[in-house]
Amino acid sequence: MKRRFDRVGTALVVAGFAGLMLFAMSMSADAAVKRLVNVSTLFCLDSNANGQVYTLSCNGGNYQNWSQAGQRLINVSTGKCLDSNADGQVYALPCNGGNYQSWMPSGKRLINVSTGKCLDSNGRGQVYTLGCNGGNYQSWN
Repeated sequence: MKRRFDRVGTALVVAGFAGLMLFAMSMSADAAVKRLVNVSTLFCLDSNANGQVYTLSCNGGNYQNWSQAGQRLINVSTGKCLDSNADGQVYALPCNGGNYQSWMPSGKRLINVSTGKCLDSNGRGQVYTLGCNGGNYQSWN
């Protein structure tokens, strides 16, 4: 009888430890998820399954949630990385490890590592990159 209890007790301890580890992992993953709100428009950085990136009124949806992995910003709903090009276009693509998907924070600005341009927006919900100018359309909370 004692042997059976030991196995059951050990199994419960292992199951409890696995649950605790899963909880800790989900807590650390949730801590990295954030919304990026434009200081001028108060709109949230948003995306869709087609990889389009824009800003919309903040609505709490997962398309407006971004996680950070190193210098990459990953959309929670799509799993795609925030990306840009030398022409200033911004979109989301499958993460590929390239520097066009790397963003360096500088105060409230996000600077694309490849282009040196800042993530920018306007009142019409368009998102793009421009040379950093210190304006509030380039500031994100």
